[in-house]
Amino acid sequence: MKAVILAAGQGTRLRPMTADLPKCLIPVNGKPIMQYQLESIEECGISECLIVVGFKAEKVERHFGSQFRNTKLIYIQNDWFEETNNIYSLWLAGRHLLEDIILLEGDVLFEPRLLEKILRSPHPNLAVVDTFKPPMNGTIIFANLGIATAMILKKNQPVDFDYRGALKTVNIYSFSRVTFQDHLFPALGVSVSKGQTDQFYEASIAQLIAQGDLQLAAPLIGNGNWAEIDEPGDIREAEH
Repeated sequence: MKAVILAAGQGTRLRPMTADLPKCLIPVNGKPIMQYQLESIEECGISECLIVVGFKAEKVERHFGSQFRNTKLIYIQNDWFEETNNIYSLWLAGRHLLEDIILLEGDVLFEPRLLEKILRSPHPNLAVVDTFKPPMNGTIIFANLGIATAMILKKNQPVDFDYRGALKTVNIYSFSRVTFQDHLFPALGVSVSKGQTDQFYEASIAQLIAQGDLQLAAPLIGNGNWAEIDEPGDIREAEH
């Protein structure tokens, strides 16, 4: 099992805090967001973590170095972070991902036991979800008996969209080696080859689900606390 953290973005909605600081280094209760993630990864016994960096990459590398406790850190540089989205970052990491993976976005906080729950899951591919409730926004999933039947990105949710039964993605995923290398990585590559590097990687996941090429479990986060840090108000909520 290998962990992957996507942390190349500029965090523009958090400016001026992110004018000279990557979002993953923004402190929450005095500790950088990514440190919480790395602590959870290390506590689960995951020995290697790939971190895709871009904006102010040197600050992330300098802060954490090449080792976090017992977890080796490998950095992958997205030189085109200003023009691309996380589909490109995940594609860059793809050739290094030759085993089962846990995929995280660098702005998500969660309780450590969540990763332990993922590792114990009988499902090789899963997306952690929460019951959708306003003012949540972003990618959602519809599921039947705990298996995703559709993934809908924000851009495909019109004003009158029916959210009944919707589940909000927490931006924490796991994929088996076979699923990633045989299905997801090639799908990412097709989008990149077409110049669609401004998309979210969920677009490729959604396509695979629609085609019937990916059976994605959608376990509810339950009582576990989590927070996605996009705007200043999210920091205050996360600290609470």
